[in-house]
Formats: sequence, structure tokens, C-alpha cells
Amino acid sequence: MDLVRRLSRAEIRPDGFAEQWLGARRNALDEGERVGEHLGRALNQVFYALDEYPIDPAHREDGDTTDAELLGIVNRILEWIDAAGNLRRPPPPPLFGSATLHTAAPAP
Repeated sequence: MDLVRRLSRAEIRPDGFAEQWLGARRNALDEGERVGEHLGRALNQVFYALDEYPIDPAHREDGDTTDAELLGIVNRILEWIDAAGNLRRPPPPPLFGSATLHTAAPAP
């Protein structure tokens, strides 16, 4: 969660967040760390967004997660975590791949 908060506060760049988060998640899984169902669903939204996020901007394609979209997902997850208290309330609906995120007009 530290990485999520650091990205939200602009202490790290989205590409640095992506590299560190994927490594931290892999380590947590290897060490058997588990989270509750709702928090896991929320963190999966970040994972799915990162799955479509090119760390190297030279590899960016249409439809890839942008820096702004990644930050929007992270901020929404943090708002949910901060408001959820005991995390028994389900996370917000996924933003990844939704019309809420992909609002840019198509190229002419």
C-alpha cells in the first residue's frame, strides 16, 4: 500500500510505480501474503490496469492504460480504502476498460 500512496502523492512516477508494484506483488505472493476478499478485488483492479500499461512509453499502443488512467484507478482505490474502515464494504466497480476511463475521442 505504501507504493499506492506514494504514486497518489506524486512521490514516484507511474512507470516507477509499475516496476516496483509488480515486483512487490510477486514477492508478497511468493511469501504467502494474503489479503481479504474485498481488498484483493480492489488491488486486482490495479493489477489489471498494469497488465495493459507499457512501462516504456515507446511501446504504448492505442487502448493501453495511460499514466492518467493508472493514477485515477489508484486514487479511487485509495479513496475506497480510506473510507472503508474495516474493508467489509465491497470495492468500487472496476474502472479498468470502462467508458469512465476511456473518454478520449477517437482519432479522425
